[in-house]
Amino acid sequence: MILQRKAVWSACLASCGMAIAAGPAWGQGSKSDSRGPLPVAVAGDQVIIQREPTHVMQPQGYRVAMWLEPIRSVTLTAPVDGIVRHTEGKSNSKIQTQSEVVRLDNTVAKLKVQAAEAAMRIALAEQKLAAEKDETEKALAQARVDVAKAETELAKFYLDQLSIRAPFAGELQRVLVTENQFVRAGEPVAIVIDSSRMRVEIPLERASASSGKSQAIKVESSEVEGKIDAVLPLSERFKVVRDLFDSVASAVVIVENADGKLKSGQSVYVPLIPRQPIAEVPTSSIKNLPDGQQRVQVVRHMVVRDVPVLVMGSVGVNRLFVSGAFAEGDEVIYESSHQLNDAFQLKPAAAPATAAGATQPGAAQSGSGSTPSSPPPTKPTVGF
Repeated sequence: MILQRKAVWSACLASCGMAIAAGPAWGQGSKSDSRGPLPVAVAGDQVIIQREPTHVMQPQGYRVAMWLEPIRSVTLTAPVDGIVRHTEGKSNSKIQTQSEVVRLDNTVAKLKVQAAEAAMRIALAEQKLAAEKDETEKALAQARVDVAKAETELAKFYLDQLSIRAPFAGELQRVLVTENQFVRAGEPVAIVIDSSRMRVEIPLERASASSGKSQAIKVESSEVEGKIDAVLPLSERFKVVRDLFDSVASAVVIVENADGKLKSGQSVYVPLIPRQPIAEVPTSSIKNLPDGQQRVQVVRHMVVRDVPVLVMGSVGVNRLFVSGAFAEGDEVIYESSHQLNDAFQLKPAAAPATAAGATQPGAAQSGSGSTPSSPPPTKPTVGF
């Protein structure tokens, strides 16, 4: 249950002399909107604020690591048991199609090729001698030649297998073995990638995800434009964000990288993976800033603070999940009698005295002539 509170505040200047400047005339989303713009609060005004405590959820539980991957990546493996005799190139070097990356010891294979070639020469000589004989001898001679050819081709094939080559032009990302190292059949020896295009799978709101559509992503500190290649059911690793959005899917985004500026493994950030604390707030508390961003206002240690937010999914009809720099103890303002600028300081209005000299709870009076009490020590705000 959300506890909603309504209070009468007396606005004041900070004791350090901080000036309160008039801000843009943003509507406060209250019932007073129908009567025109609200007055801007200044020191000494009595301000009626309706607010509610904020339950802040930390973003760590919703974070999912994402990174760029090359459009193609192949792990080369040893075809047979053997000893590494040569490695070509080094990590992050460019390679061409069928370039030799690793060569295993091929001494035995070379000798087998030589033996097969010699056997083929013998078979060809016998075929010539059988040319003057009957058809049966000719057929036997031809069969011997065919066998010798096949054995020669097979020996050359095994020899070629000991030279492990790149299947496509790209980048030698890693060499996983060293010369004179013994490797088993199937053991990885190198990784070859094609980084001319990069891919990443990200969560997106289903309504805005369609194949072929441009999609901006943040790669570390840079904004990059990509294109949605496919829209898929939400990946299992993104299931934590289902709690924050109405309908979400996975999208495979392809980014062109002909200039090679992007690197495999660079971190990717998207709005659906929050990096700031999350809070559930009333829809009426969301306001627009002049730069197009959205914000809510909170009361934090008797000071009004603007909190830029990213709006996420809805919670019922009149509430939303938002992500922003919230702190424990913040109270979200969803209606007020005045426009309140960021850093505007408040204090509770004093209750008027009764005839008997007592005070009545809930009564308000202007605090313009009194000195504001010092706010409690500020708690650390929750960062990214």
